Amino acid sequence: MLLSARIDAPPPPRRQPALGSVLAALAAAAAATAGVIAAIPGDPWAAARRIFAEALRGVDIAAVAWPDGERPELRVPGAAFVLALSPLEGADDLEGGMPAGTLFSVRPAGSDPEAAFLAPGRTQAAAGFVVYGPRTLLTLTDGTATTTRILDPQSGTFRPPAALRVPPAPQGGDGSWGGEAARAGFSPLCAARPSAPPPGAAPPCASLAAGAQRVLTRGGLHLRPDAGIRLVHEAAPIALAIEAAGGAATDGRGRAILDIAAADLGRRTSLAVGPAREVADLARRLEADRDAGGSPLFAPRGLLRA
Repeated sequence: MLLSARIDAPPPPRRQPALGSVLAALAAAAAATAGVIAAIPGDPWAAARRIFAEALRGVDIAAVAWPDGERPELRVPGAAFVLALSPLEGADDLEGGMPAGTLFSVRPAGSDPEAAFLAPGRTQAAAGFVVYGPRTLLTLTDGTATTTRILDPQSGTFRPPAALRVPPAPQGGDGSWGGEAARAGFSPLCAARPSAPPPGAAPPCASLAAGAQRVLTRGGLHLRPDAGIRLVHEAAPIALAIEAAGGAATDGRGRAILDIAAADLGRRTSLAVGPAREVADLARRLEADRDAGGSPLFAPRGLLRA
């Protein structure tokens, strides 16, 4: 039943058949998760993990890295790809009616599948995320373009994709926070734990996928300055999607997320994503503040110790 869900549009020609089967399984699991997420009793994260594990059974993949494991789960020897999968992030917000998400990163397995997860994010063959909210959105990228699909709840399939480009300026009156608000880590895009959001800011939520989707459709900055984002499972797939759509993703200290290698699966980072110009402007403001001895938000001895 899970594998009855599919992505309507055929994959780009550059994708190998093995990669297409991995993405189809992920789409199937996302559709199934969306169908039961509101009614999941107990632990929704564990339920989502079971759904994705079932969908991936029999898929030709060398290893799967779950966020609750210290080492990848080895699967099919000699398979072409490995998969890092966060089945349900932001699950704590579901009871409050806030969105949750799934994030995934597909990488070439190479000769050492375990080491493949730790390479810089530019090695990703494909990545994406799902946002579960009033609508279920599946966003995919192969590093050259980013597309999104909407789940049709009647058929259980995702509609044909629409290409995304990060708007150069905020859309719909959301605004992106600059100046003191940006330095304080505020964002209208599900910012992480703002203690006193500016007037008009959206309430904070835990879903990184929801924040990234908002950047892709509305523009603006999304800041996660607490060095708590998993590099392999979360920051790398988000960064690939944002960059392929014309945006930028950095750690707030001038390093592109996709250029950072991980020492282990637990490596965490801070994150700033948005239009390339706004991210560059933010980096300059933060650098000026550090030189002046202020703004501890992204300072080496400040709030972030990635």
